[in-house]
Amino acid sequence: MERYLFCYQNAAREYFDHIVVVPDDFLVNFNCLCGVDKQEFITGLKALTSVVKEIYDDMIKVPDEYGLPLVEDKKYELFNPKAAESGHSAKRVITLLHVLANCGALENGKIVVNKNDFTVSCKKVASIYKITNSNKILKKLCDFGFVIERFNGKGFDKTSEIFTFSHIDELIAPVLYGFMNNTPLKKQTLFSLNYNLAIAKSDLSNDYCQAIFAEYVSGEEREFYKRLDATVEEIGLVIGSADDYNVHSYRIEYVINTKAERRVVRCYSDNGKLRVGLYLRNINTFEDIIETLPEYIKQVFRVKSTCRDCNKSCKLKIAWELEGVCYAVCGYQHYFFIPCGDPNDMEYYKRLIQMEVEATTKARKKL
Repeated sequence: MERYLFCYQNAAREYFDHIVVVPDDFLVNFNCLCGVDKQEFITGLKALTSVVKEIYDDMIKVPDEYGLPLVEDKKYELFNPKAAESGHSAKRVITLLHVLANCGALENGKIVVNKNDFTVSCKKVASIYKITNSNKILKKLCDFGFVIERFNGKGFDKTSEIFTFSHIDELIAPVLYGFMNNTPLKKQTLFSLNYNLAIAKSDLSNDYCQAIFAEYVSGEEREFYKRLDATVEEIGLVIGSADDYNVHSYRIEYVINTKAERRVVRCYSDNGKLRVGLYLRNINTFEDIIETLPEYIKQVFRVKSTCRDCNKSCKLKIAWELEGVCYAVCGYQHYFFIPCGDPNDMEYYKRLIQMEVEATTKARKKL
């Protein structure tokens, strides 16, 4: 993917790339239907998604017009606070729409907002979503068909306590209101306006979730994913529910079916490229299995942590030995990313996953 000059441009491109096409029919959450029927909601969501995509494209092309921090994106400054703020600022347009919907009321196809409530709500959002220069963003929204009564492009009419927010497409405001009021701001897929957020969780079966994720995987790797999905299901793993990505996005986790939902496999789709990570906290109990793997898979396990605490007695450390060499990584969030080309390799991965599940289950029984 092309890299742009500023951090927030690259973040906007990420959200742009992960906007998916809204299907002609899907299971709409009844709570999202505010003044519209199911088919009108789907039509309106298609229109809203198209508008949001145009906005992200515009943010990439004219980054200086949104009043967002223009910090250059440098590879080795990932933990620079200013760079992080710039990247997160790409969320502010959707955050602003979320605030407008949540502090307003829907009346006659328009969102009626109390000006003071809007100001207070903008200040209350978590720092990662903070809204500054809201007038600049509102002015830009007007370029994409949004209509804000009692707003002159620089500020609001001081003689009125309320203003209305709508769109020239009459379905967009009711859809925006219903969609935003039923989606917490913390849902990362909100920023790509993923239509699956408008589906009631009670309607989401494992098969449906798997089908959603498969849409994000390129055709050549889809067979590998399908084989993996069948394998982990055979072992007894289920799709996790704790992570908001699991049923709504381009990431899915498979967990041991217990109350704690101990994760074992995580799949990502990175612009259609499948990435599969194994979370093997008990790797030291099946070193002999790893020794028998083909060389190109063994390479996955020849890793050493750069964390200085892994060389000490850190309780999170995972250590194992392979062909006489000792390795260690941090067990807090380390995934072993496996090659995803040949579906026939699944026999090797099945053994690893089975051993991890057995070791975890055995450890839990001792507690």
